[in-house]
Amino acid sequence: MKDKNLGISLLNQLYGAMLTDRQEEMLKAYYDFDCSLAEIADEHGISRQAVRDSIKRAEASLQSYEEKFGFASMLAEARGKLAELRRLLASKNVSDETIDGKIAEVERILEG
Repeated sequence: MKDKNLGISLLNQLYGAMLTDRQEEMLKAYYDFDCSLAEIADEHGISRQAVRDSIKRAEASLQSYEEKFGFASMLAEARGKLAELRRLLASKNVSDETIDGKIAEVERILEG
């Protein structure tokens, strides 16, 4: 469950501006600040069910944005390539061409 929470938090950071202000705020409260549905409901003067429904709609929107744009996947791939590059550099037994190739891979990913 923790990985899912981190995933939603990342998607909210990337695409939260595309949600309503209220949805973005509720997601942050729920996932980033670990507030309960009841706490969020009290804050907004609505029912727990309304908070849950809003969060679920926001999650679905974030997932849809990720399917369309793929920024989170791109970041994860770039991070993986950078980690691989760090391992190569740490081994100190790597050619300049290999390093240049790995840097080029990361650049291609980030260029989309």
